[in-house]
Amino acid sequence: MELRVTSVPKPNPVSFAIYVGESDSNIALHINPRFQGCGPGVIVLNALKDGSWGTEVRDERNFPFRQGEEFEVSITFANDKFYISLHNGQMLMFPNRLEQPQYSKIWFTGDVRITGIYLKSRPTRRC
Repeated sequence: MELRVTSVPKPNPVSFAIYVGESDSNIALHINPRFQGCGPGVIVLNALKDGSWGTEVRDERNFPFRQGEEFEVSITFANDKFYISLHNGQMLMFPNRLEQPQYSKIWFTGDVRITGIYLKSRPTRRC
């Protein structure tokens, strides 16, 4: 399955987040770009299982998000990982810590305006 989100950071953004999961206490993927004032930002990835956050994965290279500039994030769901492709060509990977093949909810918070959501399901192979 692939999820593509196009968005624009709001003026003077602090952070925003994309969530994929089952509930507020079971989040398989938390993508959290954090703007750092005048310096480069950081992208934080994490998962929440039964109300407890796991170990953060932080990516501080080439922060691609800019106030007022549209961007696209593409998330490909695999059985054991999420592949996250950013509009600047950067690729991030994050383990599927909840180990489920699919999730029922996608939601967003923070300083971003969503301009488009595209969800593509891959056909199941049958022999």
